[in-house]
Amino acid sequence: MNRKIFDELSEIKTTTLDLAWLLLAISFTYLNYQTFNIWYGILGFIAVFFIHLFINFHNNYMDYKNSTSEEYRQKISTIGINRESLAIVKKWMLGLAIFPLIIGAFLTYQTSWITLMIGVIGVAIGLLYSAGPKPLNSTFIGEIVVAIAISQLIPIAYSYLGLFGSGKFDSSTAISIVLACLPNTFAFLCAELSNGTCDLEADLKNGRNTLVSKVGKANALSLFKASWAIAFLLVPILALTKVVPYITLLIVLLYPNIWDDFRPYLKEQVKTKTYPLVIKAVSKFSVTYILLIAVGAIIKLVMSVL
Repeated sequence: MNRKIFDELSEIKTTTLDLAWLLLAISFTYLNYQTFNIWYGILGFIAVFFIHLFINFHNNYMDYKNSTSEEYRQKISTIGINRESLAIVKKWMLGLAIFPLIIGAFLTYQTSWITLMIGVIGVAIGLLYSAGPKPLNSTFIGEIVVAIAISQLIPIAYSYLGLFGSGKFDSSTAISIVLACLPNTFAFLCAELSNGTCDLEADLKNGRNTLVSKVGKANALSLFKASWAIAFLLVPILALTKVVPYITLLIVLLYPNIWDDFRPYLKEQVKTKTYPLVIKAVSKFSVTYILLIAVGAIIKLVMSVL
């Protein structure tokens, strides 16, 4: 398997999010508790990174294997386009699973069963997205589950590892992290909805009854706009209730720019043309939000020293 096919099957570009979630967890815990176990955090990141690659391989493998559309197999699937052997794809997939298994076992031994539980839930959601008698990507809850898993579960895992041994991770901390991650959750729901609207015809051909196919494209676009509005409105609410620092209010300045990115998609839903604009806008929002939280944590740290 060459590098190009590996990159496409692993969707390695999407793993930059794993680093963004680590920065979010570090910033949030320092903002509130002035501590973070960086070694556990780095090991957690490496485990999440390889789990991400493994799951992306698995999803591409299962999508090709379960597809009933010959057009999808030959013209859309990376495996079909490159005529890659399923046996080779499977070997790479299993090889990628070795690293997170070793690191996960070590972290579980060093911390507690909670680490194992979070890891099992995350991997299960990833595998069930495209496998099983009723894969999540063929159900109307798939987009919602994925948005929550990506934006909530990983930051919670990092925060737990970073605070382990400090006695500061409890239910209140978990709730605060969930609240802090909510803007990103709604932003990622927008990404999932845009993917669903662009793939609607292909999904129907492959028997996938997604949320978009249930509510219809027009309603899905309305839900997209509502989710985006909620993502932006949540930031000032969280800032005013002191869940995130006041500096995050600056994100409202991005609204006109991001809305301009969305306009072409709202006019036409084309996977190769307008979907990338949505991903660009969602990434812009999420990264800026996380960086502003990081800046808030740095300001608080500096002020405590002065």
